[in-house]
Amino acid sequence: MTAAASNVGALVLGAKESPRALVPHHELLTAYADGTIADRGGDGEAYLSHFAFGDELRRHYAANGNSVAGFAGPCGCRLLHLDIDRPDPAAALADARKLVACLHRRYPEAEGGVPVWFSGSKGFHVGVELAHAPPPAAGFPHVARAFAEQLARDAGVVVDTGVYDTARIIRLPNTRHPRTGLYKRLLDADALFRLDVAGIRRHAAHPAGDGIPTVATVPARLPADWRAAELAAAAAADARAAARGAGAHAPDARAPRYLLDFLRFGVAEGERHHTLFRCAAYLAEQEAPSAVVFALLTEPGEDNGLAPWDVARQIRCGIDHAARQRAAADPRPDPAADPDGFEAWAIRHEADPLPPGALAFPFGGDGGAA
Repeated sequence: MTAAASNVGALVLGAKESPRALVPHHELLTAYADGTIADRGGDGEAYLSHFAFGDELRRHYAANGNSVAGFAGPCGCRLLHLDIDRPDPAAALADARKLVACLHRRYPEAEGGVPVWFSGSKGFHVGVELAHAPPPAAGFPHVARAFAEQLARDAGVVVDTGVYDTARIIRLPNTRHPRTGLYKRLLDADALFRLDVAGIRRHAAHPAGDGIPTVATVPARLPADWRAAELAAAAAADARAAARGAGAHAPDARAPRYLLDFLRFGVAEGERHHTLFRCAAYLAEQEAPSAVVFALLTEPGEDNGLAPWDVARQIRCGIDHAARQRAAADPRPDPAADPDGFEAWAIRHEADPLPPGALAFPFGGDGGAA
């Protein structure tokens, strides 16, 4: 299948859980970007698959009740998104600037042609045009992730690797965010580096036909960078296969299967948050210290496509849940009425998360220094 033939996209109108419709990927993305398709009656929420597909998806869609779920065939894209999403919009803006500056240095031919969109909420989508036109493949999303992760490391930022799931959808340009009411708007390099968060929000108060900038020539380093990502993705696939083989012959019956599978292989997109929470709760229930739980689960959580702050939140929620369960089953004795019982209880619960303010000693001291 050629890149030209890989132009089937999955469109979602309305909330993300709405049904998918198959559309011409490039033409629809362009129409939303240049304003040909206007905000639909003020709601305007619309998404398009990150990747474009071929006739394989059409056949899968028809055979599965007009659903794209479970498709694992070839795909590709011309415009790869790097998603920067932070709880603090100012931090997201700073990282978007670092990433774009890095792309300008690495691919000087693309300077002025790197599209950046404010998401309408608290993040930015930085586009990298794959101008060397890598062919569609079943493993394309893995290569895309390896490529994006290397660019992010070079820039010293972290990107959301969940956008490289095969079926991932991304908000279309000039569509309204349902919570903030702001639009996904293109920012040129001057606006990105000149405007603060408040200025960008004002810029995103209305849609506009900004289009999508493109590069005039293929950046000289781009094909080699993509080839390096292909090799990295292949090596990672070999490592996963070896781990599966080792696991099949030496299962560890001491831990639940969902924990072992999460550590070895990861889980599907819709199960990531819940499974990470369960793993953290299980480890905490086995009296693993919080630091050990974070050390074991942080890297697998990020490798499975969750943002670092989301990984930390799910792990903390799992630990806290285990602590509440343990407290309910083992109530705290009154230290005045039963000092020996309280001491034994305190030893059993010494790994529990500290309550808010527990380390807020007077004058910033350690509570015991002279």
